[in-house]
Amino acid sequence: MAADAPATALGPFRVTVDADKVAAFARETGFAALPTGRVPLAFPATWLAAPVIRAALAQACAEADSVPFHEQQKFSYAAPLRMGESYDLAVTMRRRDAPARLVLEARMTTSDGDEVAQIETLMRLAPRSLLKASDA
Repeated sequence: MAADAPATALGPFRVTVDADKVAAFARETGFAALPTGRVPLAFPATWLAAPVIRAALAQACAEADSVPFHEQQKFSYAAPLRMGESYDLAVTMRRRDAPARLVLEARMTTSDGDEVAQIETLMRLAPRSLLKASDA
């Protein structure tokens, strides 16, 4: 493909900071010692695993005949996440060719539209043919 693919908009999705899910995430990522009520900064990454987002990622990878590898993730907060609160999460995904990668940009807002956070996830795309050649 000569140019970057057009962006795909996903959402907005209503997401909730569930205390049990936050505690499980904190335990599994080594942040179990966080003070009660604190939400790990990377917790919103769990919402990027929603079925509709995973399906869009799988389709983009299939179209590129590639496998994704996590490259980078950034979280920028305008306000802290609050336990029990719900937010709107809108995601834009696009494929870039130089270098080959998927870029997910997410924006979290309150129900009133106030910005809470921005998330950027970069996934490098490795051609499936390269991986098959290394299986020998």
